[in-house]
Amino acid sequence: MALPNFNIDEAYLIGSWLESFFWGIYTLLFGMTMHTIYKKRKDGINRFTTVSLVLLYLLASAHMSLGLVCLIQGFIIYRDTIGPIEYFASVFIRVNMAKDYLYITNMFLGDLIVVWRLYIVWGKSYLCAALPFLMCVAEFVAGYGATSQWLLPHPNGWEMLRWGTAMFTISMVTNILVTAVIASRIWYVSMRTRQVMGVDSGGRYNRVILLIVESGALISTAKIIEFTLFKLTPGNATKGLHAMYILYEILPQVTGIVPTMIIYAVNKGFTQRDDYYTSHKTTLAFATQTDNEMTAHTNTSLSAVVFAPSDEAMAAKKADPQRGVMGELTLKRSPSSSFTESQV
Repeated sequence: MALPNFNIDEAYLIGSWLESFFWGIYTLLFGMTMHTIYKKRKDGINRFTTVSLVLLYLLASAHMSLGLVCLIQGFIIYRDTIGPIEYFASVFIRVNMAKDYLYITNMFLGDLIVVWRLYIVWGKSYLCAALPFLMCVAEFVAGYGATSQWLLPHPNGWEMLRWGTAMFTISMVTNILVTAVIASRIWYVSMRTRQVMGVDSGGRYNRVILLIVESGALISTAKIIEFTLFKLTPGNATKGLHAMYILYEILPQVTGIVPTMIIYAVNKGFTQRDDYYTSHKTTLAFATQTDNEMTAHTNTSLSAVVFAPSDEAMAAKKADPQRGVMGELTLKRSPSSSFTESQV
């Protein structure tokens, strides 16, 4: 079945309009997130994620700005000479190349943040993060290799296609793999927490929504659609389906919106910090009324859960017999890792 005809100039026009819309949402969300980070600065700031969020926003803003330049040049300045279709299809034009470099850098940094979350969620496990990190480096090299073909004296179109295919493939596989592993960890820990502590996080549908947000599944979905449209894009710019370029324009904004949204949700208390999903030690205090109510000593597991009075509480009880005892619920973790800074 023949694919519908959707010209590249029309795709870029729609894509740029949608990108400006998402950039407006991104700008508002970025400002609110930076405000929450500033308010929580006394609790510690994770420099990697904070700097990454700022860089992602700057890259996305620069990409949108160059998109406006391309629209002006393609539809106005070079309308009667090159023509819009040929202009947008000409990757070797320096403005188009600059946009591609920004896109690749944005994609690399966004995927790196996803790998960082995997590293934190799985208890700072280098073993879990090693392969996805190498895949991020590979996609970065493939992307720059594809675009840089046009800087050679005799560029090879087939080589550019091979490098580009490798970039899209690796990025898609990396996101699917990492998202699945993060989602499985979040689901498992959330399920065990409900079983051990007997609490429900707000219903099945709320948990599904939070799982989608926290795992970054939105980016993975966008990557799958992008790769599918990339494979359907013809080599001829004058005919065929060029819908990929709509998503190509939008993705730098989506790549920044998703991690920014996660950080905002964490800082506002809508969801958990990444290090919550490791088996680190957490202490919760529960007020009780009498000594008899504190005689129960129960062992269960997330790793191991101990319910017993704290030393400080027992000392306070001896000093004031009328005072209730404070119990401790301690989730013990293996001694293999520790968390001394904010992991958001």
